Amino acid sequence: MRVSHAMVSGAVLALLHAVSTGSIAAQTAPPAISAQDERLLALLPPGLQGSGGDVLRAPTAVAQDSALRKLVEQVEASPVGVGVAAFVSALGDAGRCPENAKDWDRPRSFPCVSHLSSLLSRTGDRAVRRMLERWAASHPDVRVADQALRVLERADAAGLAALLGQRASLARTAGDTAGLRAIGAAQERVGSRLPLFWWRPPARFEVAPPSAPIRVLAIGDMGTGSADQAAVADAMKVAHKTRPFTFGITLGDNYQDDGPLAPDDPRWQTYWSSLYQGLGLTFYASLGNHDWGNPDGPAASVAFAQRDSAFRLPAPYYTYTAGPVQFFVINTPLLSEAQLVWLKEALAASTSRWRVAYGHYQVYSVLRGDNPTLIAKLLPILKEHRVHMYLCGHEHIFQHLEPEGGVEFFVSGAAGASGRVARQVDYPRVQFMAERVQGFTVLEADATTLRVQFVGTDGKSIYEKVLR
Repeated sequence: MRVSHAMVSGAVLALLHAVSTGSIAAQTAPPAISAQDERLLALLPPGLQGSGGDVLRAPTAVAQDSALRKLVEQVEASPVGVGVAAFVSALGDAGRCPENAKDWDRPRSFPCVSHLSSLLSRTGDRAVRRMLERWAASHPDVRVADQALRVLERADAAGLAALLGQRASLARTAGDTAGLRAIGAAQERVGSRLPLFWWRPPARFEVAPPSAPIRVLAIGDMGTGSADQAAVADAMKVAHKTRPFTFGITLGDNYQDDGPLAPDDPRWQTYWSSLYQGLGLTFYASLGNHDWGNPDGPAASVAFAQRDSAFRLPAPYYTYTAGPVQFFVINTPLLSEAQLVWLKEALAASTSRWRVAYGHYQVYSVLRGDNPTLIAKLLPILKEHRVHMYLCGHEHIFQHLEPEGGVEFFVSGAAGASGRVARQVDYPRVQFMAERVQGFTVLEADATTLRVQFVGTDGKSIYEKVLR
């Protein structure tokens, strides 16, 4: 039998009332399926009630979050999504979400809000949006209300971004560069809280003389304050003492959780200053999705760079030269039309022997697979202007991927966040990968060679590739 939108919505309203008015105590794992649990499960389509039972019987908060994620990932159609959203919403109303459990140790994380956000993205259904609106307006926990409001803000921004994308297509077809710049500025305004003047990149600047060979330290996915991050930092110090680096770069996720809240966020000391300032190096940073994890994260990062000489971030995207290399820092979490116009012009003006672009998101990867946005928008520019290398983070697996159009693709493994394993089966582009390995990447360049080396926490080389 087909499940109609009306059938689901009608059942949802009645059952939501029954569940939310019941006296269900907040607990991590109900010992058995009770009458209240049956009402919760009745919100789900029959084919998903088994997965709903896994959520209700989960022995820990983390296990419940995992079970919820598996439930949400099964949603492909709007009517089914409304039922799952009603189940998640009822869990929240009853104080049965993972964040309500005593063993939940992530005070800034609210899984039920996150899962409703995912369902809104998957379905676009107004009924799901109304559930979030209700929480934003009336949830007794103001933190949950705030998170629901942020989800709605992002959804509204996504809708505006889609409109701007349509207009950008017209400008692109017409060859309207000025129009693309204006649309790009609107994309940056809609997609962030950064003032537009902080989006504008400075003129190209020089870090090392053109004739000087350089040795560059690259790290990404590191901001955790964990023992793994400290171990990578220690290995970096040994490598720097043995053969000094000219400077460093970051590949994003300088904060691996939800991004800095302010330029004086105490996590800067834990994640950055206590580990890297002793190197005496300047790092030219890029931003990752976790640095964008709260609305103030990018602005806090730019402001922190203005007070810490070891952390340079003059704008979300920018370019500079160092020895025989011109580096192009890409802001992949928000790839605006203005940034793409800037990149084309900056690459066209480059006279350096080597051109290296770096940012956070992957173009290709054996973990999450290919990134269609970067393949469609960024890769053609890199190929047209003969960029020699694109280096990124995000994937937590050291990788060298098959080159395309003269562009080599390297993914630096995690420098503090958890190492991961490949998800893509028989992925054809892999030339090398190292799973579950922490470490850093070294770039060495002179007039004739560009060398890439992956290094583990033991200081030993994992992989090396020389471009000539």
